[in-house]
Amino acid sequence: MDENITSLPDSVKLPFEANSHGITPYFKVITPLNVAQSEEQGKPVYDAPMEVVELRFAGDRNYAPVLPANSMYRKHNTRVITYAERFSDQYRAFTMGGDQVAGGTALEALADYGITPAQLSVCRALKIYSIEALHGLEGPNLKGLGMNANDLKAMAKRYMDDKSARASASASSDIAALQAEIELLKSLVPADTPDPEGVAEIVAKADAEAAESDEKRLLKDRIEAVTGTRPRGNPSVKTLQEMLSEVEG
Repeated sequence: MDENITSLPDSVKLPFEANSHGITPYFKVITPLNVAQSEEQGKPVYDAPMEVVELRFAGDRNYAPVLPANSMYRKHNTRVITYAERFSDQYRAFTMGGDQVAGGTALEALADYGITPAQLSVCRALKIYSIEALHGLEGPNLKGLGMNANDLKAMAKRYMDDKSARASASASSDIAALQAEIELLKSLVPADTPDPEGVAEIVAKADAEAAESDEKRLLKDRIEAVTGTRPRGNPSVKTLQEMLSEVEG
């Protein structure tokens, strides 16, 4: 699965900008409140609408600075590079009214590696929109994933390892089918993200699901050890407890 690249032209790109999927930009138009004029006139007074970019940092539920799209990101010699140029693909989609797509490979590509809907929700709530961003997550931002952190990190690593193996393989592929799959798996950047309290609720729900999965696995292991047969399907914890009680007599 190829990744979706959104970056500067090679002529001005710095090494760390080549595959920087830990930051996802979202361009939008806002109408800022003019606090001074509002206080003076005793009513809300707004400045002219302006284009801004909200920078979303993977794994960080609190920090998401909003900056003017045409403000300076950095300089290349005497040339000023704006945020609109830094994230030119997303800015182009924004100005043309299209969907803004996150860089990298969509998390849905981890379906074959065991990612669950709850885990997908946690990633999106924490502004993790691609496998590459998940793979690069470290420290406090990784811990923000809760009980699912180790499992998700391991899935991303296996995917990246397999991707490297596929890239080095000489087998031919159906390019048209591959491109169609890439289009299907592109990850759209949501217009809004949950507030910190909403993120905490989503993480707690996923933690509860992970804990239940661990308990189910242990119960199935015990039933298999007694009967020699492992329960099939996805019975509830209560059902498994009853089955274990019956077989243990």
